Amino acid sequence: MTSALSASASLSSVVESESRVSKAKKPSKQEVLLEMAETMVREGGLLNAQQAAIFLEISRERVYELMELGMLTKYEFLGRTYMSFKEIQTRRQADLKAGRPKRGLLRRIALGVKEIANTDVEQLYHHGVSIADKQLERDVERRKKRLKK
Repeated sequence: MTSALSASASLSSVVESESRVSKAKKPSKQEVLLEMAETMVREGGLLNAQQAAIFLEISRERVYELMELGMLTKYEFLGRTYMSFKEIQTRRQADLKAGRPKRGLLRRIALGVKEIANTDVEQLYHHGVSIADKQLERDVERRKKRLKK
């Protein structure tokens, strides 16, 4: 029992000393603001996630994802997260397209054939009937319009 008490006492003393060290190393707000100003000059400005999302025409969540992937550099000042305007501008100029690249003609044909092979006759019949019904409705409407004239 005494070993458990001594272990918990030593653990609490370690936590207290770490908190004192972290408080001692914490830079002042003035130092943080000076560092932020230097970074802004070096990076051509800083944008927050919402501003970057608007500029890149993507979601804010995607901006955070790009930061996690290391595609955008993350700067933290006074508890807020910023990104380099130069990096964001470069990414926008790259004009990256979202999603998968388009399939080639042969690949589309192969997938079409595969879909047809996996479709049962009932589905084809109902699909064909619905298309025929729509055409019939259009024809009836056209005839009615002609008769009104």
